[in-house]
Amino acid sequence: MSVNVNLNRCDGCGLCVSKCPAKVLELKEVKQADYDRLNMIGKLKIRVKGNSRAYVSNEAACTRCKLCQNNCHERAIKVG
Repeated sequence: MSVNVNLNRCDGCGLCVSKCPAKVLELKEVKQADYDRLNMIGKLKIRVKGNSRAYVSNEAACTRCKLCQNNCHERAIKVG
């Protein structure tokens, strides 16, 4: 099982964090190494929306309910 966040798509709204009953995700400041790998759209989103993005912090707690994935308006999260 895995939870993946596409940082190019994520806009840091935090809805996934608030919907997850298992507290698998958290908003964090984008790491420099992650920023360097972003495409042009991902970097533009940071300039417009700010520097916080969803990161997987406790994947072992995931119950595969997919509330994070289903509530992400940017389709940035995949639970598999």
